[in-house]
Amino acid sequence: MDITNILHNISYEMMSIIVGLLFIIMIVITLLYINAKERDSIRKILQLERSIEDLNKEIYKIQKWILESDQKPKTEDLGSKDLKDVMATLARIDIDLESLQNGMQGDREYFENKFLTMEERLRGLGHFSTPSQSRNEEQILKLFKSGHSIDSICKDLRVTRSEVEFVLKLSQINPTQD
Repeated sequence: MDITNILHNISYEMMSIIVGLLFIIMIVITLLYINAKERDSIRKILQLERSIEDLNKEIYKIQKWILESDQKPKTEDLGSKDLKDVMATLARIDIDLESLQNGMQGDREYFENKFLTMEERLRGLGHFSTPSQSRNEEQILKLFKSGHSIDSICKDLRVTRSEVEFVLKLSQINPTQD
């Protein structure tokens, strides 16, 4: 038998069933591919979260070390060094420490903003469930009235700065009152 005879023997219903099964198989394969990609994305996000957490811990340790070193009196023997040289060296070290601390603060803010932006994008894609809007508004107002800054409210509630400012504006609270 040749192929033309086989095709003539297959009925229209049988061909539609075969086409339907092929379509279902393609959908299942597509869903499996999407699932695999989503798992990979989740894994990468978790790695990023761990990295950010590690960076925050390192920043905290460095800030703590800086504060402790500023508070401890220096009892080392200065030997024959001139007091002016020591003061100049300390001034340069202080400037370097301030520069380092400002750089770390800038990096921390950059990563926090990136993290918040990623969370917003993921919320937009439906990966995170968001609390009710009225609950967010109540929490924002409560935190602001208790003296928290806008940045700390953003970080604590994981919302954007513009959202916090919008809620404060709607509540007729001037954010610069703080």
